[in-house]
Amino acid sequence: MRDYAVFQQTFADADDEFNEPEEEETTTTSEVVEVSHFSEEELKYFLKWPEYDFWAGFVKLRNGSREGEEHLDRFFFTTGFHGEALSDWNKRGEMLHGWRRVVDKYSEFKPTVFHEDGVYLDLIDNMTTDTWQSVLGTLVCMAFVCFIFLNNLFTVAIASLSVLSICAGILGILSWWGVDLDPITMAATIISIGFSVDIPAHVSYHYYQASLQEGPASRPADRLANCLSSVAFPALQAALSTILCVCSLLFVNLYMAQVFVKTMVICVALCNLHGLVFLPAILIMLDSIRWAFRPKGAAAQAKVTALQNSRTKQNARVAPEKSFVTDRPEV
Repeated sequence: MRDYAVFQQTFADADDEFNEPEEEETTTTSEVVEVSHFSEEELKYFLKWPEYDFWAGFVKLRNGSREGEEHLDRFFFTTGFHGEALSDWNKRGEMLHGWRRVVDKYSEFKPTVFHEDGVYLDLIDNMTTDTWQSVLGTLVCMAFVCFIFLNNLFTVAIASLSVLSICAGILGILSWWGVDLDPITMAATIISIGFSVDIPAHVSYHYYQASLQEGPASRPADRLANCLSSVAFPALQAALSTILCVCSLLFVNLYMAQVFVKTMVICVALCNLHGLVFLPAILIMLDSIRWAFRPKGAAAQAKVTALQNSRTKQNARVAPEKSFVTDRPEV
């Protein structure tokens, strides 16, 4: 617009040269040149001038009559923006919405706003809904897979609630750590769900297997001891190796890498805390309540089963000639 105003002023000065000025005025302030009127005839000459011909790439003329008259059809312009605050995705989204509110005032031109990150910025408004829907969908799929292998609804429900608690803890701690909910955080959170289901699923599976190996009358404490002896140390090793692997991303100065490292460290820490502390405590507490209210016949059967198990373990430790195996002939 400024170049077009200067172009118009040039024609106006050329016309004024034929008129002799009455007084010569001098001023020290620079005048702001404004567009006085718009003419499509002047626009064609404006676009043909060597000084302004580059504007032809921003304007599209349309032949609207048989006489070959060209009319302005479309145009576009670019604007620049800067500032440290715009490194934040939320600030960029607010700026994009501000531009859209401006162009909405000129609906007669049917304007649109283009931004290279517009696809991602449009997700910010719906980011909360997309996040909880993605987390819930992934959680349901994980629960279904666990149910296929565990085939125990109670154990699957406890493990799924543990995973849901881990996801809520990840989002809460990330917010406290200064990480905003953006597309990168959303992707990292969904990826972390695959890690968060690992240890709770292993603990639930081994606890369920312990009840099958030792029988339904086995005590909850024995099941838990069998479970943790198989899972606890490998889980700690896996947590340490995972943290060491993802920490290598800190050598790259990228926002994506920093968010992923923070998410994975929180995920692994909460996963071990839930899998080795909270989940076993809940399982043994609920099993102990069920054990306390079992029928009397089951209690007597449990004592017999426990005595048989202790004898079996004792026979495995004694010498063969002193064992209580009945099918072995006496020497």
